Amino acid sequence: MGAFFLVLGMNRTLGLALVILLAGIVFFACSKKTPSFNNTKAFNEAIRIQADDQIRVSGELDAAINDIDSVLGGATSVCGGTVYTAVDSADTALIVTISYSGATCNTLSTRAGTITILSRLGNSWTTASDSVTIGFTNYLVTRTSGTKRIKFNGSLNYKNISGDSLAGLAKGGTSPIVHTISGLNVNIVYDDSSTSRWQFGRQRSYTWNSGLVITTTGLDSANTIGGVADWGANRFGNSIVVVPAADTPWVISQSCGWRTTAGQATLYNPSGVSVLTMGLDTTGKPTGCPASGGTFYYKIAWTGDLESPFTGIFSY
Repeated sequence: MGAFFLVLGMNRTLGLALVILLAGIVFFACSKKTPSFNNTKAFNEAIRIQADDQIRVSGELDAAINDIDSVLGGATSVCGGTVYTAVDSADTALIVTISYSGATCNTLSTRAGTITILSRLGNSWTTASDSVTIGFTNYLVTRTSGTKRIKFNGSLNYKNISGDSLAGLAKGGTSPIVHTISGLNVNIVYDDSSTSRWQFGRQRSYTWNSGLVITTTGLDSANTIGGVADWGANRFGNSIVVVPAADTPWVISQSCGWRTTAGQATLYNPSGVSVLTMGLDTTGKPTGCPASGGTFYYKIAWTGDLESPFTGIFSY
């Protein structure tokens, strides 16, 4: 258990790790199972799959963090999950485990596996700069409509930069509460059983508007690319860097069933650049919150050197 606390106290070195990771993945990209570039239909489908995978990675990580926020705030259960608390006296650790075996609150997916939250005894999560270690063990999310699934294994550092509790916002607090998520080598398994490693350097800022509103921005950089939030490899084996737009960051709204309701992000990989715009209707226009269980759409606009520009609107 002691090794877990190395994460709790380590300085962030994600920027350096990002440069090293990208150098390796981009260099070997041509030897991976890259989609055929002389088949426009297949190439466009691969671009769509990459975008959909990234939205799922981001969305399911956010959903897990929302549960963790609830537990850190004192919740004794979450939708589809049971919460257990234990004390490791040898490592003076408080260990909270969320064990999943049911549907999410919006019934759009089911979950299995566990998430653990480790903190030092005596620490208070509401204290500025306090942090916990999050561990994913076979955390599997399956959409109830269809067979799409995604699984997480690995650990992250979660820090309360600003201090204070989210409950204070509901009671009239006005200052944003800021948390950060950082970590390397989180293993992701997609529905076709392909795997990749992801790294995260995110900032989540919480405000209140008929419920919590969460905006996500990136904390790291890669060469000339700043504001990087997520990076790793797509299911085709090529590198991918994800940058939420600084002026239109991705937004999650509690009042809309914790859905991603707006925002834009740019995905960079060796083939080109994809710009994703969230919170749209079927015509590509921004929309309000759909009915419970309803559908949001995102627009993808891809440009690169190997194929003609591609745009499309897809559900998420």
